Amino acid sequence: KTNIERIGGAVDVDSTPGAGTTWRLSIPLTLAIIQALTVECAEDRYVIPQVAVHELVYVDGRTTRIEYASGAPVYRLRGKLLPLVRLDQTLSLPSQPRDEGVYMLVLQADGRRFGLVVDKVLNTEEVVVKALNARFKDIGLYA
Repeated sequence: KTNIERIGGAVDVDSTPGAGTTWRLSIPLTLAIIQALTVECAEDRYVIPQVAVHELVYVDGRTTRIEYASGAPVYRLRGKLLPLVRLDQTLSLPSQPRDEGVYMLVLQADGRRFGLVVDKVLNTEEVVVKALNARFKDIGLYA
């Protein structure tokens, strides 16, 4: 109940002996529950909306080569070059030494496909999405 009230919702319990109990949960419309893929990068966890994930590819560091086009890393996926974005570099996280491969999430944003490189893919789960605190509104990297 405390968690629901903390996000601006309400819990109403109606109990009738011998008939049962009715629970009513109200949450603000500004919140949404979405399916998300939980990933790990530099030992931190992040969630990616599952609707944006088109494909998940394991990139074996020993047998797969990352190519470069105009100085930018790309991955050849079924004959087409896919631009790569490393989550650790984008968020200025410490890079982890990689003896093994990494995972690449093929995402689409603004009509463009790209590969997001992360250390691990953990699981899928439902997450509550709500607006960022006003302190973060001017940071263009987060949404």
